[in-house]
Amino acid sequence: MSSDIRQARESLGFRLREVRLDAGLSGRELTGQAGWQASKVSKIELGRQTPTDHDIRLRAHHRGCSDVP
Repeated sequence: MSSDIRQARESLGFRLREVRLDAGLSGRELTGQAGWQASKVSKIELGRQTPTDHDIRLRAHHRGCSDVP
């Protein structure tokens, strides 16, 4: 994997973590609400797994956003 892709995944993960924390959710709470395996939030936020469009929409939904394109 190129360093540009790795950096982009890490940046996205960092931002998604900030959004989760701003919503007052722990990683465990988000996994429970989204029906994910326990490690998924960590993998995404550390840039080890690329979130799908569906993953991002679920995160937005559980944060209270309803107008995700």
